[in-house]
Amino acid sequence: MATPKSILVVDNEVRSRRNIAYFLREQNYDVEEADDGVSALDVLQKKTFDLMMCDVVMPRLSAFDVIDEMKSRSLPTSIILITGHPDLLAEKGLGNLPCFTKPFNLYDLYHKVQELVD
Repeated sequence: MATPKSILVVDNEVRSRRNIAYFLREQNYDVEEADDGVSALDVLQKKTFDLMMCDVVMPRLSAFDVIDEMKSRSLPTSIILITGHPDLLAEKGLGNLPCFTKPFNLYDLYHKVQELVD
């Protein structure tokens, strides 16, 4: 049996993060969680992930800061952004990344995850 693909779910909204993580675990992915950008960078320092799903607006460090740090480390992790503020992506030049606007359908998210990591 193949090793499950690893996904890091980053969101300061506990309910949202746990719902996504639970759903992805049910689909047989290896999922870890982080509650903000600082925690995400700590986890990314210890482990490589196939995919990071990250809320855009968070306390301490935003998704933009996390992505900048990932680029500086040349991490090969695919990224899906989750946001209630889609207008911010174009402003930061990240309109090319897959993005889901809250609230979203978990099955739509799952199809994008499959496309990126399977």
